[in-house]
Amino acid sequence: MTGGAVRLLVVDDEEQILELLDLTLAIHGYEVCPASSGPRALELLAREAIDVIVMDVLMAPWDGFETVRRMAAQHGPALPPVVFLSGLARPAVMPELGPDVVQEYLVKPFRPSQLVERIEEARRRKPSS
Repeated sequence: MTGGAVRLLVVDDEEQILELLDLTLAIHGYEVCPASSGPRALELLAREAIDVIVMDVLMAPWDGFETVRRMAAQHGPALPPVVFLSGLARPAVMPELGPDVVQEYLVKPFRPSQLVERIEEARRRKPSS
């Protein structure tokens, strides 16, 4: 086993969804650091050890893509993999987020097991540093 739970930074500007994700992921054994905005997520990522970022796409003041671009600019190759959540279908062409961003995309609504699969897939795809 690893030295503790996998730590997730979960970002969604809808409080109820954030609470639901927190509860659901905690039940699956993850340690969740919730953030209700892109700026808050950037602060948490700067001071917490995070394994995977779960990022809503449609948020204010920054959407999920802009938030990840800013994270990638600060953290480069050390940026944890990202699982995007969206009520919209995956864009045919994903926005350019940076060369080091490992990403998965999940369309709402989804089952908790699908989210867990995407988180684990993102972890597998991230090269070990």
